[in-house]
Amino acid sequence: MTGYEEQLLTRAEMLEDTEDLAQEISKILAGAQAAGVDPAAVASLAGAIRAFDPGAGTRYGAGSQQDRHAGGGYRSDSEMLEAVSEAEGDARERLREVQQLQERVLAALDAAHEALIAARAALAAAQAMPVNDKCDGCHAARAAAISAAEAAIADAEKRIRICEAATEPIGPLAERLQRALAQLQAVTQDLGEVYELVYGFIRKGGKLPACARWIEGEGARQ
Repeated sequence: MTGYEEQLLTRAEMLEDTEDLAQEISKILAGAQAAGVDPAAVASLAGAIRAFDPGAGTRYGAGSQQDRHAGGGYRSDSEMLEAVSEAEGDARERLREVQQLQERVLAALDAAHEALIAARAALAAAQAMPVNDKCDGCHAARAAAISAAEAAIADAEKRIRICEAATEPIGPLAERLQRALAQLQAVTQDLGEVYELVYGFIRKGGKLPACARWIEGEGARQ
């Protein structure tokens, strides 16, 4: 009778592994570094990675124009922001799955507690069953009822333990996902603040050098 609860626990353990999300964001950070993005504009990306793995290495050095090689980084800010949006969508979907799982686990836990209450009541009733000195099967019936109630109690207690084990990773996981989402959502604002003058220049009709280093136009080759 514990198959459903075991499925919930297995799913919780699977969702707890956020290495794929951390790697996705790490690739974005690497692409930004290869493109020469200002460190201040990608600080939130590093924060998102650490939300999943506090010990992850997030050292960042944009280097100079000579450090950038063809195909080695984002060609534009819009390309990078598209990748950030995809990562945000993946994290948001994982959070949705975690929240749905949490609801299912709590419902299963409530059901298991109700089953335990019912099983204990059945045990009390079985133990109170009258038996005759001249047995006509009453002793066997009472023993069978007691055995069935005890089995039901053991099953309900096991279901409760499994549900409780499933709840342990869910709360912290949801918090990590929410922190990572907040960091990813801050990237666009960070980018706008760091490159405010450049964006203002472009909005006024300005053109960056054709071979500029990403959107900042530093060290353009002539």
